[in-house]
Amino acid sequence: MESSGWKRTECPPGPLQELRMYCSTGRGVCPLYDTAGFVAGLQLALPVDDFESLAIKPEKKFVKWLAPAVEGDPAKEYWTLTQFYVSQDSLKAGSGPSVENGATLQDGGVWVTGLNGKLLKIPTSEAELNTTAFKKQNCVPNMGTHYYYNMTEQMKCEDLLPWFALTTNGELLGTGFIMFGKLATQKPRHWFEIPPTRAEVAEITIPYAPKCFEEWGASYGIISLHIYYIDDPWNIRCKNGDSIKPAPVIERLMLNGYRYANQVADEVKRLFSG
Repeated sequence: MESSGWKRTECPPGPLQELRMYCSTGRGVCPLYDTAGFVAGLQLALPVDDFESLAIKPEKKFVKWLAPAVEGDPAKEYWTLTQFYVSQDSLKAGSGPSVENGATLQDGGVWVTGLNGKLLKIPTSEAELNTTAFKKQNCVPNMGTHYYYNMTEQMKCEDLLPWFALTTNGELLGTGFIMFGKLATQKPRHWFEIPPTRAEVAEITIPYAPKCFEEWGASYGIISLHIYYIDDPWNIRCKNGDSIKPAPVIERLMLNGYRYANQVADEVKRLFSG
């Protein structure tokens, strides 16, 4: 990692502090590794000065982090979110992921901070995922079937969980970040996606989103990022039953065309195999 320009960086306050974090210039995406050198998490960071969040106070969804100055980056404040690929119990027991296994997800889930501030498990099995508060929405080719936490037409938009799940063939293949707001273009790399038409995103991907989702998206903006744990997300197909309310084919193709015209999110996968 360090030979490729990724620098060991102190983590923000939070769980699993024994993991080692590495950031490149800009610090937008920082993978975390266990002591054996296997990827065990991923931090996303939005510069405080560049993120406009008029709908929801950032401190309700993010952890503020003062990143120390390093070569190429001055000291700077960020709003951060982190996901983990190993549980606290497994890490304490010394039974975390192993390089020999090869898979990114080896502990049965992905752990993110829930609305109550505690770690929340996103299961790797779609059958188990359906027993949780994550609600099935639509499948989009090259993305997968989207699941959003407590996403119903009655949900209050201030209760949006910034993380969603992506599945195919009964298994978790990725997760995603989504939040209302606007982020100035970042250099040297802008990792985050900015959907071109917020109303289409809600209709195509989240048909049972509350009315405020489309309204807030139009008024305050939306930023997102897809994170995949497989090598070839472009081969994902949607079958009958994968969507709760299938969108028109033309609209799905429009969104899909945007998604892969901007391949930034796919490059996150390279961090897991570096």
